[in-house]
Amino acid sequence: MLSEALVLAFFVIGIQSMVPIVMAALGEAVAEKSGVLNVGIEGMMLIGAFATAYMGITRASAGLGILAAIVAGCVFGALLAFLYVNRGTDQIVTGLMFNIFAVGLTGTLHSLYLAGQNGETLSGVSIPGIGSIPWVGEILNKQNVMLYLAIAMAVGVWYLLNKTWYGLYARAAGERPLAAESGGLDVLRLRYPAVIVGCVLAALGGSALVLATSGGFVPGMTAGRGFIALGVVVLAKWRPLWIMIYALGFGLTQGLQFLAGQVPALQSLPGQLWVALPYVFTVIAVVFAPGSTYPAAVGIPYRRAGA
Repeated sequence: MLSEALVLAFFVIGIQSMVPIVMAALGEAVAEKSGVLNVGIEGMMLIGAFATAYMGITRASAGLGILAAIVAGCVFGALLAFLYVNRGTDQIVTGLMFNIFAVGLTGTLHSLYLAGQNGETLSGVSIPGIGSIPWVGEILNKQNVMLYLAIAMAVGVWYLLNKTWYGLYARAAGERPLAAESGGLDVLRLRYPAVIVGCVLAALGGSALVLATSGGFVPGMTAGRGFIALGVVVLAKWRPLWIMIYALGFGLTQGLQFLAGQVPALQSLPGQLWVALPYVFTVIAVVFAPGSTYPAAVGIPYRRAGA
C-alpha cells in the first residue's frame, strides 16, 4: 500500500528530474527551428554541470555556478556555431565528436579538481498562496528556483519563436534558407544566436542537475539526458508546452526508481529495469508517436549563393 508521503516524494522527484530535460529540449527547439541540429547538447549539459559544480565548490555560491554555466554555454555555443554555421561541418558528426570531447574534458577536470567533493545546492522555494493547496503546495514547495526558471524559459521560447521578428526570420531560415536570403535576410547571422541560445539553455540544464542533487559533479552524470531531450523535441513537435509535458513523463518514469525501492512488491524486480525504463519509455514514445516533420533545412549546411 502506497502512503501519501511516498506518492508525494515520487512526484517531487519526477518534477526535479524533468527540469534538466525541459531546459535542454527548449534550447534544442530554438536551434532546430533555425535549421541547425545540435546533437552536442549532451556534451553541453556536461560542461554546464561541471562549471556549476566547480563554482559551487570553490566559491561556495550556487548563483556563481549558474552564471558559470551561462558563460560556458556562450563560449562553447559560439564554437559550435562556428563549426555548424560558418564551416558547414556535418552537424551530426560534429555534435557527436563534441559530446566525446566534453566527456573527456569534464572527466579530466573532475579528477584534477573536484573528485569526491560536494558543493552548493538550491533549497525549495515557498510561494505564498500555493503552500496551502493540498498536494500541489507540498510538491511545489520542495522545488528549487530552477523549476520556475524552466517554466519562464518555456514561455520565453514560445514568445521568441512565435511573436517576434527574430522568431519569424529564424523559422524562415530553417525552412527555406535560399528564399530567406533572396528576401534580404542573413541566414548565417540568424542561425548563430539560435545555436548559442540553445547551448546556454542546455548548459543550464546541466546546472539544474547539479543544484538539485549533491552540488558535486560525477563524470557522465547527465547519463544520456541530452539525447532524451532530442527525442522530446521531436515528440513535442517543437512546442514548448508539450516539451514540458513529455519531459515530465520522462521525469516520472525516472521517479519509479525511488518508488521501486520503497514498495516491497516491486523490490523483487531487477534494479536495472528501473534505471533503463525512462530511456525505453522515450524510445517507444518516439517510435509510436504520430510523425513529426523536421524543419526542411535542419542538418543541411548552408552556403551563400556564389560562395
